[in-house]
Amino acid sequence: MAALPPRKNPTPTKISKQHLTPLQILLQMGFPKHRAEKALAATGNRGVQLASDWLLAHVNDPFLDECAPREYILYACPTGPFLQQLENFWAQSREACGWNGAHNFTPHITLVSFFKAPDECAPQLSKALKELMNLPGARIDRPIGLELYTSPNFMGFFVAEDDANYLKRLALQYVKEVSHSTISLEPHVKSLHLTLAYQFPSGQFNALKTLVEGLDASCTDANWELRLYSRDPRLVSKQVHKVLYPHTPRETDELELRIGDYIYLNPEAIQASSDGWVEGISWLTGTTGYLPENYTERTAESDAWTMHRTVPLCDTRVPDETSDVVDGVPLSTPNAVPEVNDATSPALGQSESQPDAVLVTSDKTQPTAEQQPTVDERTNSGKMFGSSKSQDEFPLERLHELVKKHVNNMQVIPGDEGAQSQTASKPESSTRKVYLMRHGERIDFTFGTWVPYCFDEAGNYIRKDLNMPKTLPTRKPSLWQRDSPLTNVGRYQALLVGEGMKDAGVHLEKVYCSPSFRCIQTATSVLEGLGLKATLPICIEPGLFEWLAWYQDGIPDWLSNEELIAADYNIATDYKPMTTAENLKDHFHEKLGEFYCRNSDIAESIISSTEGNVLIVGHATTLDTCSRFIVGEKTRSTNDMGRIMQKVSYCSLAVMESDGTEDADSKNNIKGHWKLTVPPCDPVTHTNNNRFDYKVLSD
Repeated sequence: MAALPPRKNPTPTKISKQHLTPLQILLQMGFPKHRAEKALAATGNRGVQLASDWLLAHVNDPFLDECAPREYILYACPTGPFLQQLENFWAQSREACGWNGAHNFTPHITLVSFFKAPDECAPQLSKALKELMNLPGARIDRPIGLELYTSPNFMGFFVAEDDANYLKRLALQYVKEVSHSTISLEPHVKSLHLTLAYQFPSGQFNALKTLVEGLDASCTDANWELRLYSRDPRLVSKQVHKVLYPHTPRETDELELRIGDYIYLNPEAIQASSDGWVEGISWLTGTTGYLPENYTERTAESDAWTMHRTVPLCDTRVPDETSDVVDGVPLSTPNAVPEVNDATSPALGQSESQPDAVLVTSDKTQPTAEQQPTVDERTNSGKMFGSSKSQDEFPLERLHELVKKHVNNMQVIPGDEGAQSQTASKPESSTRKVYLMRHGERIDFTFGTWVPYCFDEAGNYIRKDLNMPKTLPTRKPSLWQRDSPLTNVGRYQALLVGEGMKDAGVHLEKVYCSPSFRCIQTATSVLEGLGLKATLPICIEPGLFEWLAWYQDGIPDWLSNEELIAADYNIATDYKPMTTAENLKDHFHEKLGEFYCRNSDIAESIISSTEGNVLIVGHATTLDTCSRFIVGEKTRSTNDMGRIMQKVSYCSLAVMESDGTEDADSKNNIKGHWKLTVPPCDPVTHTNNNRFDYKVLSD
């Protein structure tokens, strides 16, 4: 084959295209200028591909063509061991004392409060910050000095005077660099501070104060960096929730939920909702619709922000010559972690956050509600926009070591590393017990919309993944959409629990189950693990079904006893349900208190009509609704129930225990003092496993 002869003149079009900006390329692709600028600003000016993906995702966003500038904010954020301390404090304070205002943002010091800027100015804002920190003497060679302050309504660190003056000069210089007729901003003039807690109940003061006093602000290995963030103007006064479970809309006014998306919700709407459905805005698509609030979980507002630039504030600090640190985790390699001067690289991780609006009875000024944001540096690795560290900056072997250390240091059982298992493999005591269990992993929550892809035109089931069952009972395919089966992993989860109960010497006399097919499958696998599948039939009790307010379009069509027996399930055909499916059909407007009463009444009836130990298999709510009144507690609020549900993972097991004594003051009709006790076996814990596509190897 002949060689190509050299050309005397280079191709003019090739030369010119090398110098096209992302905006020019988007314009050449046919996008209107205002949309292209909005997409680039919303994605942190990270290139044409991400911006065009954003535009395609927001094609139905009613806000797409509105001229509403994004809001920007400049933070000084800690990194390294001090950040790890703060992240641990964030998690511990939220777990022990509940949500407070500090959890709404990443640990930070506000240097420039929120200001609005046109989308076309986003590159200028980012460039100005980088150039500022490249000036001689802009960086400091020591950690920022912090002074702890606590009061009944605020806890945090105030910046030492010399360092505060230095940070204020930086902020003032940045303001001068970017201020012009279209951008109006001011440096943060109040006492610079890093908020740890505020807007918390007075009863939590002592617990929070104890946690705060355990922090070491004098950490000599602390590094700091400047971060420029922006947010969607629609986010103001909204709560941010992350999606826990996917949801396919059944009505035209419903919002599709996708794993990885964030939803903007109005706090007043959450409180006012009578059925658990609220109107929200999708961060991923910008569209609005109604969604089940319990399919989401509140998270930091700053998780939904875009990071435009991150630059080091301190000169690079290496803890010692024989160790390395990535996000506060020491590695065995001697090399220092490279500093990242530009936030345009993909994120290695991000997560939790915080604002303030309380007055502190002190001569030091308390932060305002706009001055406290947060983004965790490890957990949001799948986040589409916003980043701080490039994966390419870390050698492969060091990433491997980091992962190993996270895994090796994980405590499966909370508390002392040397502590024994929270359960004992010994025969159970003679006291009577009721075991309450949630079903296993379900197909629809794992695969999303699956029915249209797993049934042919004749209605025959076709498995599309090894985690799907090989066969399903014969029925109309559309009925599976509202009565999801378990995955194979879900059945195995239940089998493991059954085997654990058997090893602990658990004996059962009766098994009761919600009519949902996933619950029946779970109960069957538990009995298989116990070795009782053939000898202990399952009593199907419709009264154990979940909250009817979630089923405004009617309860599912469940499989009949005959259909279940034909599919080889051991069903108690002589059992007469305490509540029938027909009874449930008349209560679609069931209130939360009525739901608790229904489930609790069923549990009490089961206890009073049986002897020995009983297993009840139901839903995420079952563990609470069937035990709450019996152990002497009151009905939870909708928000509290949603919070509990999010912590009840697949095949979670709770146990109520009775001492068998009479209680003259008891408000129920069952014998003995009942209390929640330690389950007989350990829980099932595992990570997720995303679907593999071999085509990635061809990229």
